[in-house]
Amino acid sequence: MNGQRHTVYRIGQQHAAWREAGDEIVVLDTRNSVYFGLDRSAALLWRRLLDGATADELTEALAATAPVERERAADDVTRFLSELDGHGLLQRS
Repeated sequence: MNGQRHTVYRIGQQHAAWREAGDEIVVLDTRNSVYFGLDRSAALLWRRLLDGATADELTEALAATAPVERERAADDVTRFLSELDGHGLLQRS
């Protein structure tokens, strides 16, 4: 996913069912019957991905709300996008 700074990522909702539970989100990968529990930071990224966001936008949002440096936020975003992509829950445009 590196090198795709202008790529807009979105949740592929055809294979994801989800519900908010306080500050967290529970996601069901309906294709593979796998549940994910997203903590506050991951839930923030998930919500941003519903409308579409670039990796840079996600990194800025995470760095602005979590007590982490931008480099760490960028690494976390990359891992999160990779995890979603690995389960077929991510779309690109």
